[in-house]
Amino acid sequence: MTEMDAETRRLRTPRRLTLDENENAATAWTPDSRAVLFASNRSGTYKLFRQPIDQVVPQVLVEGRSIFLPRLNPDGTQILYLAGFNSRDTAIPQSVMRVPLQGGSPRVVLQRPFITNFQCARSPSKLCLVDRLEGSTMQFFSFDPEDGETRGFASFQVVGNSFGWSLSPDGSKLALILGGPEHRVTFMTVSDRSTHEVELKQWPIENIDWAADGKSVFVASRNASGAPVIFGVEPNGDYRELLGGDGFTQYLWAVPSPDGRYIALEVVTGANNVWMVENF
Repeated sequence: MTEMDAETRRLRTPRRLTLDENENAATAWTPDSRAVLFASNRSGTYKLFRQPIDQVVPQVLVEGRSIFLPRLNPDGTQILYLAGFNSRDTAIPQSVMRVPLQGGSPRVVLQRPFITNFQCARSPSKLCLVDRLEGSTMQFFSFDPEDGETRGFASFQVVGNSFGWSLSPDGSKLALILGGPEHRVTFMTVSDRSTHEVELKQWPIENIDWAADGKSVFVASRNASGAPVIFGVEPNGDYRELLGGDGFTQYLWAVPSPDGRYIALEVVTGANNVWMVENF
């Protein structure tokens, strides 16, 4: 986890929030910006956790088969998440589930195959989007987080395996990574579906998330030597480095808290150990 420095507008040196060595994928915050929501299989089964930023022990919210990608519904009263991903057969439908933020019984919102991501804007917007990636075609559908009713929204062609997208907090813009060698971010205006592109020149683009104020996106990248970088990229084409790391780490994505003060930074770290064996 890191914080935005109000004076420099750069991200401060990150500190660890989860202290174990398991995969912990944080993709959302509670509405009060005081706790991170993440999925992990740290105990052998997949669980959804909530961890306050001033504590080291998380609270289990839900457990089940292949739980991941926690999100919030527009008014912040429900946690939405994906369940049932099967890496051996992605055509098997996954379920978008919902559970009350304060705990309760999970319910199915909708079921579809080939989902890679979904996200809701914040109230007063009611827009929620879910994708379907089949072959090189990424289709978007809007959906109702209560009854799961869907409608066609947009469609894009992707190149290769480097793709992703993020919906702005107010629901007015969509930012996409569509792959290819050009290192471009595609911005869509939701109201009229118009698009334009911003090129990051030599910087590869790995993941993307909107900043809390909706004025820019956080882009995970890396420099020529392989060291990780987080950029802030604006729809007008301006971009600047917000955080740099060393070659032993990788930044996967950066998810801001609703108040914009904190950023949940997904980091892959390397560990080296030397073992001595006697009387072998």
